[in-house]
Amino acid sequence: MSAEFVEGWSIAQTLGEGTFGEVKLLINRNTNSTVAMKVIDLKNYPDAISMVKKEATIHCRLKHPSIIKYFGQRYSKDNFYIFLEYASGGELFDRIEPDVGMPQSDAQKLFKELIDGVDYLHNNGIAHRDLKPENLLLDEHGNLKISDFGLATMFMCNGKRRKLENSCGTRPYLAPEVLSHCPYQAEPSDLWSCGIILVSMLAGELPWETPSDDEVEYKIWKTTDYANHSPWCKLDTLALSLVRKILIPTPSRRYDISKICSHRWFKKSKSNVDKFNMPKYCDNDFDEARPCYSQPAPAANSYPTVSILPNESEIYSFSQPTQVEDLLLSSQLLSSQPVTTVTNNSIQKLVRRMTRFIVVLSPEEAIAKLSQFLDNLGYTWKINSSSLVTIITADQRLVFKSNIIPMQNQTLIDFRLSRGCGLEFKRHFVAIKNSMSKIISKGPLMWPVAIATNSVPYI
Repeated sequence: MSAEFVEGWSIAQTLGEGTFGEVKLLINRNTNSTVAMKVIDLKNYPDAISMVKKEATIHCRLKHPSIIKYFGQRYSKDNFYIFLEYASGGELFDRIEPDVGMPQSDAQKLFKELIDGVDYLHNNGIAHRDLKPENLLLDEHGNLKISDFGLATMFMCNGKRRKLENSCGTRPYLAPEVLSHCPYQAEPSDLWSCGIILVSMLAGELPWETPSDDEVEYKIWKTTDYANHSPWCKLDTLALSLVRKILIPTPSRRYDISKICSHRWFKKSKSNVDKFNMPKYCDNDFDEARPCYSQPAPAANSYPTVSILPNESEIYSFSQPTQVEDLLLSSQLLSSQPVTTVTNNSIQKLVRRMTRFIVVLSPEEAIAKLSQFLDNLGYTWKINSSSLVTIITADQRLVFKSNIIPMQNQTLIDFRLSRGCGLEFKRHFVAIKNSMSKIISKGPLMWPVAIATNSVPYI
């Protein structure tokens, strides 16, 4: 592990990054407690202070099983720290297989937890405004946790409601009214994002890059021919029925939470939810604009956060598998019981990304081979250090990093999204993994072995 961040606490790894900073995992050497620390770089981005203070002010008010816990903050001259619950199950997008999705029973469970958390936010007058799989984390039991409140705002206070005006969020998940540059109601726009997330879970792809009539896929969604196109042809009758009620362009006609919870797909028992009913039908109580369709695969590569606010235009997902605790402020976390090392069991629950594999090569050979395959696949890349490679897609819309980690006569190659769409990142990971399949170890990935063999690297 690296040097102590504060007495008893060490930075174990970097979990994610955004334009203004990083999210780091911290471990207490005495108690093996784990927390995630969001670090905002005020030295290079001094204007970010107002945004992060707003985020902390909103997040500290929230206490719900489907929302990542807030534990505290710390402010220094060069950095602002937010400490949050650590969600060791990773990000939701990591559980979505590109172009396939996930089992309906899993999608139903997670969607119910998402709606429960969003209902809590709305009842407290808060709009998230950037709901997407990258901002939805999973705990060690696979329960969903809403995270990253960097774009959240209050739309109701002391019984007084206001419409929102700022166009912010991530393009494929934005409701059409958010792009209209006219005041809009908060709740329907968040629920539209929930509908897109449901499509991604069930179909493994996003329906469009932007919900605009300039998009062919979105225009088809508003016709009667949508059911012949992907992703809609992948959804069963009940699921499609619910999605169509959520993705109605007119906000006033869009399903609200009570109607979503009353829908047959939402209420369907787990034992029956994976039974598909084909063919699909079209009911007549849709919107007059008749939304319908999506592209066969997300043209999404890197979807920068959209915003007309200063300093928000370059915000990318900061979350990653984490969120932390006020390790600096909470006496409960600072135990006096001495433990000199972090156990394998405590580490094993920390890092559950599916985007990694082991090669039967030395670290030097592994990085040389990886570089060769990246060249063959048309990526731009650069070696940041002896163990870290930054990879950029040909269209420069997706950035991810690969960490080279020594492991007893083998090498772990770990990939982490830096900027862009999670589903598209998974596609690229699969392409790289397939191209390197002949040198990938077929044995099980035993992450604790890496911990026992080496200090946890900066990933």
